Amino acid sequence: MSVRPLVKETTPTGTGSLPTARKKVTIQSLHKQRASGIPITVMTAYDFPTARACDTHGVDITLVGDSLAQVCLGYDSTTRLTLPEMIHHCRAVARGTAAPFLVADMPFGSYFEGPKETMAAAVRMLQEGHVEGVKIEGGIEIVDSVRALTRIGIPVMAHVGLMPQRHTALSGYRVQGRTAQGAREILQAALALEDAGAFSMVLEAIPHELGAYITSRLKIPTIGIGAGPGTSGQVLVYDDVMATWLGHKAKFVRRFADVKGEVKKGITSYVDAVKDGSFPSVAEESYHMDPEQFNQFLEMMDDQSWVLRSSKAE
Repeated sequence: MSVRPLVKETTPTGTGSLPTARKKVTIQSLHKQRASGIPITVMTAYDFPTARACDTHGVDITLVGDSLAQVCLGYDSTTRLTLPEMIHHCRAVARGTAAPFLVADMPFGSYFEGPKETMAAAVRMLQEGHVEGVKIEGGIEIVDSVRALTRIGIPVMAHVGLMPQRHTALSGYRVQGRTAQGAREILQAALALEDAGAFSMVLEAIPHELGAYITSRLKIPTIGIGAGPGTSGQVLVYDDVMATWLGHKAKFVRRFADVKGEVKKGITSYVDAVKDGSFPSVAEESYHMDPEQFNQFLEMMDDQSWVLRSSKAE
């Protein structure tokens, strides 16, 4: 297996471990974007190359989403993901992130026992995973934990509406807030989480009218995923954007590229070329030996005494 070293860019270096020509995205700059009406872009990443792609091509927030459980690890649910697994992927993404603000999902079960346990898990994600903030799914019931984290300086991105980690209790991935009472509960949760110190809020799978209304009521940026165009920004899963995910396509997903088709083309073309003998070519894809040296080598192979000496040496 031959892998070439990464050729580093010569552009000015940001606060991350890799060179970047972009300014570092901060919580302050995100709030300025919201105030200026400039939409915030968020995309998931689970490894170094995807993180570099997000960094290079203008993503504002890179999210190490717990969706990696399904799209990368083959689990049937995000609830299968463990804290050590999440930290492993966070470290890979952190190595490829310089400009975007880096957030990661707290895995299912890592923030349920109370503020003390939540703080311990979040500290591990910052210290070992090298992320800058954590995202937590939940409503009123996690307010104390969010407040505990923000009081010690750990940025929290809250997440209300559809909460994938609770899909079993919700009887599937269903749109939330379609009734007046349901919408009121989501708004109350969002306001309470903002008051607890959350720096931003993901609104997932809610009516666009509610998404716009909650955004108007909050003083922090809202990030929509299936919440309509009235939020402060949008987030999508990388594998949905690139059309590499083979599972269900949600209504709010738009596929912006056909990487799946290119992968199929690349692999099948490679297999065919090897099978029919057209790869590698002698002229362009093979190394060459000086003819005189090769002839000397053949003469050495014809020398039976050399063969005997070689066998004895072994």
